[in-house]
Amino acid sequence: MKNKIITIVSVLFILAGIVAIVMLFADNGTEKTDDAQIEQYISPINVKVPGYIREIRFTEHQNVHKGDTLIIIDDREYVIALHQAEAALIDARSGRKVVGNTVNTASTSASVFESTIQEAELRVEKLQRDYDRYSRLLDRKATTPVVVEQYRTELDMAKARVNGLRRQREAANSTVNEITQRRENAEAAIMRAEAAVDMARLNLSYTVITAPADGFLGRRSIEVGQLVNPGQTITTLMPDGPKWIVANFKETQMADIRIGQTAEIRIDAIPGQVFGGTVSAISSATGSKYSMIPTDNSAGNFVKIQQRVPVRIDFSDSLPAALSRRMAAGMMCEVEIDTKEN
Repeated sequence: MKNKIITIVSVLFILAGIVAIVMLFADNGTEKTDDAQIEQYISPINVKVPGYIREIRFTEHQNVHKGDTLIIIDDREYVIALHQAEAALIDARSGRKVVGNTVNTASTSASVFESTIQEAELRVEKLQRDYDRYSRLLDRKATTPVVVEQYRTELDMAKARVNGLRRQREAANSTVNEITQRRENAEAAIMRAEAAVDMARLNLSYTVITAPADGFLGRRSIEVGQLVNPGQTITTLMPDGPKWIVANFKETQMADIRIGQTAEIRIDAIPGQVFGGTVSAISSATGSKYSMIPTDNSAGNFVKIQQRVPVRIDFSDSLPAALSRRMAAGMMCEVEIDTKEN
């Protein structure tokens, strides 16, 4: 009897050893974790202009398509602002027209002065020749001093007229330059007015908030009549896009995990199915470092806690639409990475 008991105990020890060896070899070359979940991009839908909500056209977790209207903000102030901007643009264009006509008139006056000065200068040249000729005649006693003085007076008057015309021409050119500057200012005013109209139209368009992409909406945190401000989130959108897994492995498991290794994914909500995946990214920091308040071990109350490192795993094959819809962001998974692959 005693020998029989010893035999049974020996067999049990041998079986336990075999099981341990099998388990050791079974686990060798893989790393597992059940601290994993499905992830996808979640985009906030924000308000761009302040105002009171006039209408809400969506419900929580609703399936929407790109361009669907979600909320409408009271737009009366923005319509008025657009009309004011358009009126300012009309005024600016009218001002440019008036300045343009003034420039044309001033330019014409300057041109008239130019031709008049040329005629006056020709008269001065003629009178100068006549004066010089009669001065020589006076030297020969062939004319009287009165005649010479008369030509001298006409010459001085002609020169004075030329000088006066030149001053008037300078004044006219100065006026042209000034009005030209005013025309440039008028052009700048039009550009500012056009920009104001564009901004007013843009702000008016922002009073209608639409879905930026196809997908499912999140929670609703607004009501009709509520005042909303720029940057405020009215809901979130989970677009119809790729999904992936973020698996958090213990720091002691990270030695052999590499980018490009294959993985098996089991999703708690979809039992009986195994999905293939590939390691696409490994965090350079532990998950605790990404928290809002990272752990500070310098405070003195140190408790050693084993850290985990986030690892991104992409699905190897594209997911059918029906299956993808069953995978909600945040669902828990089990992941096993084949670390024999380098």
